Parts: sequence; C-alpha cells; structure tokens
Amino acid sequence: MTRTAEVVGLVDGSVETDSRRFYVVLDEKAVVQLDEIVAVTTELPNGSKATHYGIVTELLSRFEGAELPSDTARVVQEILPGEPVRRAEIRVLRVVPELFIAPSAGATVERATGDHRAVALFEDEMRHGMLPLGLDLGGDPVFADMRFVDGRAGGHVSISGISGVATKTSYALFLLYLLLETDGGMDLLGGRSGQASARALVFNTKGEDLLHLDRANAEFRKKPDEAGKWQALGVDAPGPFRSIQLYAPRQDGVTNLVANVRTRNTADVAPYGWTPEQFIREQLLQFCFTSADERATQVGFVEQQVRIQLLRRLRRLAGDATGAVVILEYPPPNTGFNPDRLAERDPEEAGAGEGTVVRDFGDFIDLFERISNVDDEHLLNEWFGRTQGGTRQAFLRRLLRLRRYIGPLIACDLSPISTESQRLHVVDISRLHDDAQRFVVGALLDRIWRDKHGTGRTPLRFVVLDELNKYAPTSGFSPLKELLTDIAERGRSLGVLLIGAQQAASAVAQALPRNASLKVAGRLDASESEAYRFLTPALRERATRFMPGTMVVSQPIVPEPIPIRFPFPPFATNPDEAERGGDASEARTEEIGRRISALAGPEPDL
Repeated sequence: MTRTAEVVGLVDGSVETDSRRFYVVLDEKAVVQLDEIVAVTTELPNGSKATHYGIVTELLSRFEGAELPSDTARVVQEILPGEPVRRAEIRVLRVVPELFIAPSAGATVERATGDHRAVALFEDEMRHGMLPLGLDLGGDPVFADMRFVDGRAGGHVSISGISGVATKTSYALFLLYLLLETDGGMDLLGGRSGQASARALVFNTKGEDLLHLDRANAEFRKKPDEAGKWQALGVDAPGPFRSIQLYAPRQDGVTNLVANVRTRNTADVAPYGWTPEQFIREQLLQFCFTSADERATQVGFVEQQVRIQLLRRLRRLAGDATGAVVILEYPPPNTGFNPDRLAERDPEEAGAGEGTVVRDFGDFIDLFERISNVDDEHLLNEWFGRTQGGTRQAFLRRLLRLRRYIGPLIACDLSPISTESQRLHVVDISRLHDDAQRFVVGALLDRIWRDKHGTGRTPLRFVVLDELNKYAPTSGFSPLKELLTDIAERGRSLGVLLIGAQQAASAVAQALPRNASLKVAGRLDASESEAYRFLTPALRERATRFMPGTMVVSQPIVPEPIPIRFPFPPFATNPDEAERGGDASEARTEEIGRRISALAGPEPDL
C-alpha cells in the first residue's frame, strides 16, 4: 500500500486524545478544510503500529499567549509575544488494525490519499459492489456498500431537508440514474440480464417537473465543469433517462382516454386508472379511507365489511370487455369470507338483469346508498355489520366527498399502471386532491407489495416517494401507513426498497427512517436539526447552512456521516430546464401547432 506523505501537522499534546476524537496542530504551510481525511500512525509499546483514520470536523485558530481580546492587537503589533496556532478537530473513522486506542500525542498527521483514503472510508470492505453517493469537497467519489442498498444487508434511503432547497428529489433521481442508466449500475444490479428486471416507480408530486426526465437539461450545457464531476463518478456521457414511461390521470370530460398534461405531448404520457373489476379485486376501497380518525371509528369496520361483500358478489358483465361488473343481490351459497382468496378467483359472468351493473365510481356509491336504505336487517348486517345508521351514513358521506376526487380514476376502459415496460416509471399525482394522491400511492404500493411476495429479493423494485409525512405520519393509523411501515420493516428481504423524502424526519412514522440504511440530509431547518441524531452536533449546525447540491450521508459501514456534493443533473427536472428540440415528441407538438396555424389562416387585424 503506497502513500503520498503530505504532512499536515502533529497530534496536539496540550489536550487529551481519546479513541474517538483528537486534535491536530496544523503546520504553518498546511491548507486543510472541513471533511478532509487524515491519517496518523502510532507506534505502540510492543513495537507494533496502528493507523488512525479520521475526518476533519472543525477548524480552530487563536494566538497562543493572548489571554484577553485586546491582546490580539498587541500580538499583531509585536508588543506582546504570541504565536498563531491553527488546530483541526478530527473524529476517528477507523483504526487499522482494529484497536480501541488513542493516537499518541505529537504523532505526525498526514493527508490520507489514494489507498489510504479508500481504507479510511472502508472501501476495502465493500467487496460486493460500491455505489457512488457523490463527491467530497476534494472532488473524489464517496461510495456506499451495495449490500446496504439492494437489501442484502440493509435497504431503503431516507432523505430529509427543507423543501425547495435541500434538493431531496434531485438526489433520489441521481441515485436512480446511477443504478438504472449506467453500465456501472447495471453491473451492481447483476449485469445486463439482472438489470433488465430491476424497476423503479417515482411519484411526481409537484407540477409536471418529473415528466421531463427523458429530455436533456438545457442548463447542463452551460455548466462545463459538471461533466467532469460525472466522469469522476464513472459516467462518461451523462444524459436524460432513456428507459422511462410516463403516466398521468386522464382528462375529465374527454371521450377518448387522454392524459391530463400541459407541458408534454399527450401522446407521450399514458393515462391511468382502474376498472370497477380491478377496484374490487385489488381491494382498493380501503385506500379511500386513509384518515387516522376514520380508521379509529366504526367506519373502518364498515369499509372492511363492504369490501368483503363486493368480492363475494362480484361477477363480470356478460359480453363486456371494458371492466364493468355485476354485483349480485345475494352471494352464492358456500361463498367464503376470506378477501384474499376471493380476490384470487377468476369471476364468472352474469347478465345485467342478475344484479346491479357498476361502470364507474359513482355506481358504487349509488349501490351503497340503495342498500343502506332497504328495510332488511339481514341484508344491512351483511353489508355493514351490526353498526348504527349514523355509522353507515358517515361511510357514505366519505365516499360522496371522494366522488369528485377519486371518481375519474375508477371507470371502464381505464388501464392500470404497469411497472414492467421500462426501467423507470413516473406517475404524476400533482394535480390530484390529497385524498386521491393517497389513494393512488396506496393502490400502486399495495400491488407491488403483493406481487413481490413469493418471488424472492430479486427482481428489485425501487419506490421514490416525496412528502412521506403525508402518507405515514407519526401519529394515527391508516392502511397506507401500515403498508409503508411493513415495507420499511420487511421490504428489503422482498426486494422492495423505499427512497423516501420528507422535510422533517420527526414528522414521519419512526419505523421508516429508522429502517433506512442510507440516511441523507440536505439543508435542515434549525428547529428540526435536533431530530437528526445520526449527525454530529457540528454537522447538524452546518446542515442549516447547506447550499443546494450539498448533502451529508450516513451509512452503517462508516461510523461517521460524510458530507458530499452531487453533480448537476443532465436530465430535465422541470419544464423550464427541458432542452427544446431534444426529443421527437416536442418536434411532433411543434409540427401539429404549425398545421393548426396554417388551417386557421392569418390573424385578423383588430
């Protein structure tokens, strides 16, 4: 192992050192900055040697000999004897061999470069692959042990920081780009054959920002230094996402199924939704009741009863291929009550006269209202359990309120989102009401979770979800929160890996950030910094001043969090960044616009 010995100072002997922290008196010519890695070799009494590797966490300067503030001017004017002293606080990352000892006072401290830097950051222990996390302040890459990314030894990523400044979503996309769009990422996920089955689902929650990831970033060309940063991470030709499918809700009031988008050609974005049959068989009614207050009352019990009765009475509408269903008045004899088994069976067909035909979400509500008003106690108990009329009305009021929000997502001829066509799938939920957003997130996560049972850890499924506190808040209970908690606790063993982002980790159910192997923080709110115990006090304070693009990463194999920077994205992260003329869809849009203008003729003079 070779070392370019660049001495930066000596271990400070005026204060005690310990096995976790020590101070360095810097050489008068040494230039050292925060987050640099240093090494100090100590000779032990038995003749053996141990090397401490540490990271610079604070820098200090003072005049030795000055006791009062006014002494500063006297030392500068050489009236009072004094000596300028610069010191660096070092937190120990690793000792080789692994001995819990303190470095010797007066030992020589060197800058750790090359192989020594790799040892300091445990790269020699990352034998199963290394995923670049970003660059340190010196421009060298910092890696994560792939075992803690793909679920072998850990999984999930928790990203925290102030909205709009911490660049949480940008960092999540940066990680996905390295995994899904680079040769190095393909190798980490099992080579090209393994990569072919790895998929990622990203929820777009703000505007139509993430519906342009397949387009080049026009601002990237104006930043020539950024290409070099990507090259340092092993990406020679950064560009937009190539294997990507975009989804958005359908437009209301349009006969044909057209995606509701404004900044993209509708031909490039697939509309999504669920047919009545899929709504019943996938048990999506539960995700209409995601409020903790509702689940804590009898309304949650009514939802379970209704969900089971829909499955027991489900029939396909004969002669129909649009997803319409018939709900029988009474279930056939010997029909069970296990919802999962009922959902797995292939429904038989029935004619329109054999029950109630359901073609959209409104038909479901009409069916429940009709049943709630019948004078048949046995039928009421079957559908709603032995609940009071007020509880049944509360159940109906909830669905009536959701009609305008969730109604457009449940209708015949709608197609659900498939996560198999491309490696990256972006689902737009930005224009949906909060209740509809929770419904879509719950429905998609539940399907991914169900599909992964019994398939093993591979193929991997990554899920990027911002505003995590909205779906899994600290207090209360809901099916969606329970699902996310289950994914956080058991997802890595099944290959479902959550990349969750939130403004404040304290607002999220603690099982989610606690089970994340990689913890990432951008700029933090000063009032929230105490919630991030994985950061040192100095780093928590620094994080309140981080600029966009700067993060701090904690991973299990490295005992101290490491500040990093990640390069500017080569893919557009909002409509304003998208390079014009960079894709075929925009060219088609402009051509259609020209044809419409030609047909309309010249504008009249006003």
